[in-house]
Amino acid sequence: MKYQYKRMDGVLQRIITFENGGTYSSEIVLDNAPGVDRTSDESAFDQYWLRSKVTPGTSFDRGDIRVVDLFCGCGGLTLGIAEACRALEYNFVSVLAADMAPAALELYRKNFNPAVVISDPIEQYIDSDLGDPLSEKEKRFCELTGAIDILIGGPPCQGNSDLNNHTRRSDPRNLLYLRMIRCVEITRPRFLIIENVPGVQHDTHNVVDIAKAELIKLGYSVDSSVINMSDIGVPQRRKRFFLIASREKNVSISRATELHKTAEKTVQWAIEDLLDIQNDTVFDTPANSSATNKKRIDYLFDNDLYDLPNSERPDCHRLKKHSYTSVYGRMFWDMPSPTITGGFGSNGQGRFVHPKCRRTLTPHEAARIQFFPDYFNFEGVKRRELQQIIGNAVPSKASYVLGIEFLGEAED
Repeated sequence: MKYQYKRMDGVLQRIITFENGGTYSSEIVLDNAPGVDRTSDESAFDQYWLRSKVTPGTSFDRGDIRVVDLFCGCGGLTLGIAEACRALEYNFVSVLAADMAPAALELYRKNFNPAVVISDPIEQYIDSDLGDPLSEKEKRFCELTGAIDILIGGPPCQGNSDLNNHTRRSDPRNLLYLRMIRCVEITRPRFLIIENVPGVQHDTHNVVDIAKAELIKLGYSVDSSVINMSDIGVPQRRKRFFLIASREKNVSISRATELHKTAEKTVQWAIEDLLDIQNDTVFDTPANSSATNKKRIDYLFDNDLYDLPNSERPDCHRLKKHSYTSVYGRMFWDMPSPTITGGFGSNGQGRFVHPKCRRTLTPHEAARIQFFPDYFNFEGVKRRELQQIIGNAVPSKASYVLGIEFLGEAED
């Protein structure tokens, strides 16, 4: 399989060719915005895609790909699958989306128009253990979904975050991971993606090992690995653990990521065009900083610094040894961003001061770094919720890469 990119008639065309001769193309409309990558390659295509304000067409004759997203958030994983479908000329169909966060679920609905939306806990519709006969609720769930091509989900990871202590690894929420496997057992999707933080591999319930064993028993090819987003063209150093499975072909995360491996993308690459944007919406303005934090930001710029010295930090940092050197820090223009979290609106939550401006990131800038294109609709959400939704999302390039691995034609 190989990629080609061609400029023609005001569009940049992406062409994917397989060894057996299958060729599929998709395109993005070009513009003349300053700072856009002028090459004809993946970097240019991704940059134009991120800056596009018009949702690309997705109507093709090759057939439908039916997608179910559990723990969907606003839809970062779904977005990547939708783009993989477009790249290979499939119609993307959102069958069902489930999440308990109303604002995130509403954004998902606006952007993907799923046939079914569920806001109840997963136990309300997948309520039996692995190996049990289907319950009445599960029968109803299967009726709602019908045949599933790709099942995706990111079960809540609070119990596994590196920011939590080791006792959190016994958090009952981690068992939601196995609800995903029960969903596979009862619906038999063609493909599966489960995303989580790397710490899930060390969960005290051994949910990953159990999940793999159960999937293999069900006849699936299984692989798992940590992906560093910056390795596949996301302008952010963010590591996530993925477990994938297929009942049709052998699948490999390393093969998928190697095919899309690229030089690191920088913060400048992602958000330079947003420097002079004139818009007073929540999406395009930063959160208000306290007078003290504004002084800390000014200190960085006045002294051309990226790390705030201890003398300017609060007592909890200044009076004792700490490892939070990035907190109150300024991002680097010519490097990938650190991990975007829901705290990107405060310099006290991480290295979230803009490299060129005396402020923290706007939601628009954070969304770009999280690999959401400008056509993605984030309207109607209050600032604090919006920051959390964007920070919790999964960069869509990851599921795009895995979607190509699933839906691409088998090769030797």
